[in-house]
Amino acid sequence: MIDYLYYRFYRLWLHSSVSEGATFLAMLLFSVMLSTNVLTAWGILTQYGIIDYPSDTQYYIIEGSLIALLCGRFFFKKRYRRIITKYEDENSVQRKVGAWALTVYIVATFTCFFIEALHRQGKI
Repeated sequence: MIDYLYYRFYRLWLHSSVSEGATFLAMLLFSVMLSTNVLTAWGILTQYGIIDYPSDTQYYIIEGSLIALLCGRFFFKKRYRRIITKYEDENSVQRKVGAWALTVYIVATFTCFFIEALHRQGKI
């Protein structure tokens, strides 16, 4: 699943105005999305008093660790090329389903993040 989401972010960047850095920018965007998921889960655990909300230093460690892990996963031995080759032969139906899956993932991630943040602030 991680490989496929990386591929979808890669395709998203490939069709943007900054297509030259699509492999790296896809990894960065994916790490931001994953850190948002981690912070949402962390916020929910904070609401139940299990752990404290992360400090700025802890946030930077989380984001840096995710970037380092994804760099290692995708760029070690140029694994990103195998991932792109694996999914490049999608037909148009699979491509549309993949685009919808990516859209749902992005919307769900940010919706959960905002709901958790508003709930933590007492707005909901």
